[in-house]
Amino acid sequence: MGFAGRPFIFLAVAVLGSSAGLALIGSASADVVPQKTAPTAATHPAEGSSAKSRTIRVKARLQVGEELDLGTTGRSVGDQFVFSGNLVSTEVPEERFVGRFGGFCVITGLERNAGQCSSTAVLPEGQITVQGEQAGIPAPSPVVNAITGGTGEFRKARGQVTQRVLTPAAWQLTFEVFDVQPHRTGDGRSPSEVPMPMPPSFPGK
Repeated sequence: MGFAGRPFIFLAVAVLGSSAGLALIGSASADVVPQKTAPTAATHPAEGSSAKSRTIRVKARLQVGEELDLGTTGRSVGDQFVFSGNLVSTEVPEERFVGRFGGFCVITGLERNAGQCSSTAVLPEGQITVQGEQAGIPAPSPVVNAITGGTGEFRKARGQVTQRVLTPAAWQLTFEVFDVQPHRTGDGRSPSEVPMPMPPSFPGK
């Protein structure tokens, strides 16, 4: 796909059962395992530590995706793809909003339409940052990118994210996160027990 410099807005209407990226993120699978129901969370091998590992499966529904034609007119190195949207859980019959994501990719190779991508997933327990190369931007091929860090319970996070594009507006993401650090908020609740804000709306341009 070329970079024509035209913005294109994705409304999340893709069918359930798939996976930023986060391009970024981003470089997403079909289920989420929230903290309060974390059956897949296993205790980290470090003795006496409360750190855990978790697998988080979500569907990323793009609401905004914009190709930026920078420098030389037409597709060229340095062009960017910027994206954002909502993360939803599909572990129950009806999808449930569980977070947000956003990021960008910078084109570094024209033959594979590949680029370096960076994205952030915002979940009730904290943020997870992702980075790595993707090919086929803005609809990248299935890819595994690195978890580079995070905040909150993910402040020491490491691991990887597997991303698969189902449709241009729906990605399946699977986060394999190690060194999750459970903690409580000031009112004694875990972050996963604090209500997430309503999903934001993104008016078209």
